[in-house]
Amino acid sequence: MKWLKQHWRGLTRALAVLLICVGGFCAYWWFYKLSPCRRTLNPEWYASHSPREYWSQIQKDIHRVGWSHDAGFTVGAYGDKSWMKWIMDHVEPGTRLDGCMGDGLAHADGALRSISNQDAGEGADAWLAWWDDNKSKSQVEWISDGFRQRGFEVDVPPTSGQIPALLAVLGNSETNEPTAIPGEMKYNAFRCLRDSGFEPMPYALSNRTVSAEIERGLMQYARRERHWPAACGVGVLAFAKKDEDPWEGVALPSMMETKFQITAKALSVGLPLLGAALLTCTFRKRKVNIKPEPKR
Repeated sequence: MKWLKQHWRGLTRALAVLLICVGGFCAYWWFYKLSPCRRTLNPEWYASHSPREYWSQIQKDIHRVGWSHDAGFTVGAYGDKSWMKWIMDHVEPGTRLDGCMGDGLAHADGALRSISNQDAGEGADAWLAWWDDNKSKSQVEWISDGFRQRGFEVDVPPTSGQIPALLAVLGNSETNEPTAIPGEMKYNAFRCLRDSGFEPMPYALSNRTVSAEIERGLMQYARRERHWPAACGVGVLAFAKKDEDPWEGVALPSMMETKFQITAKALSVGLPLLGAALLTCTFRKRKVNIKPEPKR
């Protein structure tokens, strides 16, 4: 008990430092590391932000925390060659890529099929071998090769004469595995049409006698375009016509400059803290030196 009384100041300070460190660690994870995950899992945040911002947060989440269960679906829809390389750099040989909680990246096989428009199976070894053979090619070349492997002579971007073939891919309703078109290939057929400037209404009006498969393809295209319009700016292939940046060449207001924002935040936080410190000082008791009375 006597020891505690003698060292209570040091123990209290040590506890205070420990609490500050733990609180700082928690704040680091909550406000930085987990902030992208918290945003993308929040329905209200998702509803009020664009697909481009959602994709930006998903990428931050993967880079900060790691691959998550649902990451494969978004990376497959929006990822490009750089994300194919990222996955290949992070898969472990001998693992499977098709499971939810397996020994590999969850659902990474679907992402790889969507990005490449090809199917090397569900194991990491087959995809690593595919990557060795194809890493020098562009994503556009992968997609074109994927169509040819399924018997569709389609260039990427497609010519006007190849539009029916892509619509047939979209409208394929086969359910038997040997003849069914994978969903990833249908997605790539859709964005090959979308990013080449395909207009479904004029095409339908000028081609009124088409097969039922192409009719289904047109309807599927319209449905997908509502979910993934080119204007969203994500999952767009390299050959797509890029809209000019409306802000290019426009001077930003001074309040949007970095220096202005740093100054504003420093004043907003620093001045109240300084005021609180000064206020605290006013409550500290002054030490009064009492002179001893002279001896008589």
